[in-house]
Amino acid sequence: MLDFSPHSQVTRNVQLKALSPVQPFKGFLAAVCSCTLMTIVLIMISFIFCTHTAHAVTVTLAWDPNAPNENVTGYKLYIGTESKLYTTVIDVSDKTLKSVTKLKKGHIYFFAATAYDNQGEESDFSEELVVNTCTYKISPSKKSMKAIGGIGKAKVATQPNCYWTADSGASWLTLIEGESGKGNGHITYSVDPNPDPEPRSTGSSFAGKAFTLTQQGTGILD
Repeated sequence: MLDFSPHSQVTRNVQLKALSPVQPFKGFLAAVCSCTLMTIVLIMISFIFCTHTAHAVTVTLAWDPNAPNENVTGYKLYIGTESKLYTTVIDVSDKTLKSVTKLKKGHIYFFAATAYDNQGEESDFSEELVVNTCTYKISPSKKSMKAIGGIGKAKVATQPNCYWTADSGASWLTLIEGESGKGNGHITYSVDPNPDPEPRSTGSSFAGKAFTLTQQGTGILD
């Protein structure tokens, strides 16, 4: 990619954000690209959501404009399904808001941005913004069990290329099968006997979804 020519005087970062909605991403991505006179910073906010229809996802991106004296006349968005291999380029001109539509569910999309000046010179890529369009459902999402304990199972429904993990959330709930998976699957778990008179519950995470198990107590007081 080209650095800006010496006549450009770009000093202020461009901040590109995913505004509209999907799977939660912890923390944020922020990086300054390697170009000499222009920097672009891509930021992923802690929780983003994408607009879902039956088969498609829309992601909305927004950024702060550069100052008028920085000679930036437009921005480009690059999109691909592999890291740093972009198959779609969108010239958004001097706009600071862009919705990318018709993204398929069950894929990982990679976004990067560049800026260009009034001579047509383009900056290097920003660091990538990664958006996961996988959707997950578990059934059941709640389960009750007697004090004696036992074995239970939950189904995971998602797209074929989507990975998932499971976390029991309690020492007395043990994952037997399905700590991780890809596509549709199931999670099998065992519940230890509850020695206490009072009921207990745990909030587990199955494929990123909340799973609540409530277990009865013995009802026997000392």
